[in-house]
Amino acid sequence: MFVRLAEPVASTQIFPYINDLCVHLGYARNEDEVGFISGLIDSLFAFVQLFTVPHWGRLSDRIGRKPVLMLGLCGCTLATLTFGLSRRLWLTILARCLAGGLSGNGAVIQTMISEMTDDTNEARAFPLYSLMWALGSIIGPTIGGTLSRPADTFPALFGGVKFWKDFPYFLPCLCSAGITGLALLTACFLQETLPNKARDATLPQAVQVSYGTLAPEPETEYPLPSRPTQLQILRTPAIPTVFLTAFMMMFTNQSWDIVFILYAFTSVRSGGLSMSNAQIGVCLAGAGFVGANIHLWLFPRMARRFGIPMYPWLLALLIPMFVGAPILNALARVAGSGETRGDVLPGLTYGGVAVLLGLGRLAAMVFPLNMILVKRAAPSKLAMGSTYGMSQMVTAFARAVSGWFVSSLFAFSVESGFLGGNLIWIVMSLLSVLAVVQSLKVDRVLKEAARLRGDQTPSAIED
Repeated sequence: MFVRLAEPVASTQIFPYINDLCVHLGYARNEDEVGFISGLIDSLFAFVQLFTVPHWGRLSDRIGRKPVLMLGLCGCTLATLTFGLSRRLWLTILARCLAGGLSGNGAVIQTMISEMTDDTNEARAFPLYSLMWALGSIIGPTIGGTLSRPADTFPALFGGVKFWKDFPYFLPCLCSAGITGLALLTACFLQETLPNKARDATLPQAVQVSYGTLAPEPETEYPLPSRPTQLQILRTPAIPTVFLTAFMMMFTNQSWDIVFILYAFTSVRSGGLSMSNAQIGVCLAGAGFVGANIHLWLFPRMARRFGIPMYPWLLALLIPMFVGAPILNALARVAGSGETRGDVLPGLTYGGVAVLLGLGRLAAMVFPLNMILVKRAAPSKLAMGSTYGMSQMVTAFARAVSGWFVSSLFAFSVESGFLGGNLIWIVMSLLSVLAVVQSLKVDRVLKEAARLRGDQTPSAIED
């Protein structure tokens, strides 16, 4: 889990200042246009990951989980430092592409968790994966919002050093890279979970049994080779429906995460909240703290009580979030909040943001639930890494498309004033409804896949 923490810290630490970076370094002419450029930078990570993550997952099925994790951590460290030192758009883009291309850890860690668990404890184990993202969403934005532009924020310490004026966003990247370096050291102590390698590792037999590495493969009605190909995985019952649902889930959730930062940064007169980098960082960190507690305490209980049928209800929480954002802006306009950046009415702004982000953290319980769906739909334990890699490829595609789409749509809505500048919120509300409709199919196809395998996969997740 500590290894998992490195990626969300590196990813989220840029959120509080990415729009400010684009304006400050001249990538965008003004804040009304910044959505196009920041959306491109955000999307490139997932776009490049789309082509590389399935190969990382399949490589981990061959050489083991641990070496792939260590390669990913090395790549994350290098890419983060390069991002902080970039002062040209091409170098910023290159650093973001490098981070996406070398980041395959998410799929590998999901695979490791699935190999360590079974139906009796997965509802407690998978939320820990999302918990690390929530903790990273506390640490990352706190680092980014507090340490960006250190020469301006802490003039007594950094104001007299030219380096910090020339590279105003390097300090948060340096701190993030330090956390990744510690995670790399921690990875040295990991024990392998790949079945055919874990048998040869110096693990006690009881631990091997708990990892599930000694359990025999169940016979299926669809004969597969010892290591199924990607095409055979796609032809497995339930996989197409689960992957399409995962795409819609990631598209809508990622769209909210990206558009909220643009919305909070944009001036009130243009449809946003006029919040400063530090204020955005505090809000995102607070949301991460709430999300950590939700994943740690609430999700296991809800998963055992409701199971897979709660999937569409979680996606439905996005609808009031997209509807509530323009309402909060309208209230801010009436109250005269945000006439200058950072000069907001605390009760109105922070209270409204707390409601929106709180709903978002509840909706984020869909992520660990989706990991359980992929595990249930996978055709073979020997194909677990490939299956999770393909799943992350699908979600990476969703992140790539959603980042560019929602940022450009937000910028178009602000510049054109079409439908009062509310086009973005109307479109995203309708797409959230479509995601809910698609997710209604999941429970049925998983039960059908379980029937074909000759086992029973209950909707409720047993403790």
